[in-house]
Amino acid sequence: MLALSALLLANSQTIQAAPAEDWAKFNDWNLGNLLFPSLHFHGVGGFSTGDTEELASGGHDPKRDPFSVQALEPGLSLRTKYFEAFSNYLFYQDATGDWDGELEEAFGKITNIPGGFEIKGGRYLTRFGALNDKHIHAWDFVDAELANTRMLGEDGLLLEGAELSWTLPLGLDPEWVSVASLGYGNAPAHDHEEGHEHEGEEIPHEADGAFVADDVVTARLMARNRINDFHSVTAGTSWAGGTNGFGRDTNVFGIDVEYQWRENGLEQGGRAFRWRTEYLWRDVDAFSEHDDDDDGVIDETFAGNYDEDGIHTHAIMTWCQHFDSGLRVAWLGGVDDFGQAERFRVSPSLTWWLDSARRVGLRTQYNFDSISGEDDEQSLWFQVNIALGSNNEVR
Repeated sequence: MLALSALLLANSQTIQAAPAEDWAKFNDWNLGNLLFPSLHFHGVGGFSTGDTEELASGGHDPKRDPFSVQALEPGLSLRTKYFEAFSNYLFYQDATGDWDGELEEAFGKITNIPGGFEIKGGRYLTRFGALNDKHIHAWDFVDAELANTRMLGEDGLLLEGAELSWTLPLGLDPEWVSVASLGYGNAPAHDHEEGHEHEGEEIPHEADGAFVADDVVTARLMARNRINDFHSVTAGTSWAGGTNGFGRDTNVFGIDVEYQWRENGLEQGGRAFRWRTEYLWRDVDAFSEHDDDDDGVIDETFAGNYDEDGIHTHAIMTWCQHFDSGLRVAWLGGVDDFGQAERFRVSPSLTWWLDSARRVGLRTQYNFDSISGEDDEQSLWFQVNIALGSNNEVR
């Protein structure tokens, strides 16, 4: 009887595992184990008590209530021993439902340089903070972080330039890993980056001019300590500085820390918990378009130096391979002369993964937005996520 029960259980597990294995094999796309194509789809729709487009802070946050394509991302990675490359294009629907698209990244990378170095060059999302270099398919929430989009740009800090990374030879316990990165380049403009209108208000400085734009230098130092197979702590500090849209200087500083626990340690599956907090501070020197009078003399009335800060913290609990719950809290200080108000947002979320490989998922997220001087707003979003192709993406 026991033998029969064991046989039935084994057969049941085999039947359940077969679809998952077949699905994984279907998605293992590669050409000669050299090229690794992928395709990610994100659709979102929902309801909001406020103006959806005005509440959106990121370039690809939900901007309309009806269901629309948030992102359709075809990507291609190239991997060899000493050279890697990645490119992806992003199609999306804008606030009116019209289709648009842009090249998000296209870079090459020389790897395995003696001494722990690697060099990246091209168009890339720079290593700043814990989130800037992550695509939409790696987000834990439906929309982008407020502080990142306010201080780095609607799509984060994207550069056309080069970046040098160095895995530091600390000589410490092998459970420690530390990487230093230094980059230089110019930030390309995005067609969908437009300033918001402020009816009835006189705004001395256009907010988009505060972003670093030219001769941008970035630096990041990250350290990770894997305490044991089950617990790890990662911390980093970042800086970006350069010439802004006013022709003056902008500097952005960031500190981030993350704690992670995995029930099965280094093995796949099981419960997991991740808690990340990031603080950003920005200093901006600004002029307005009215700086010069007819004699070419700068009117200092329209010049100013402004600083602002913001913080976000979020926790993700993985209950099993098919279900996550998350909670995010974010705050931003305001700059009146940029027409930017103080803002507070709370976002609980639930994500259900249809497959154990977490390639097809449904996410629901509630946003409570409190913006200084305006009514509180509430939004409810439903997102569909589909990932096809290889997970072997070059970053």
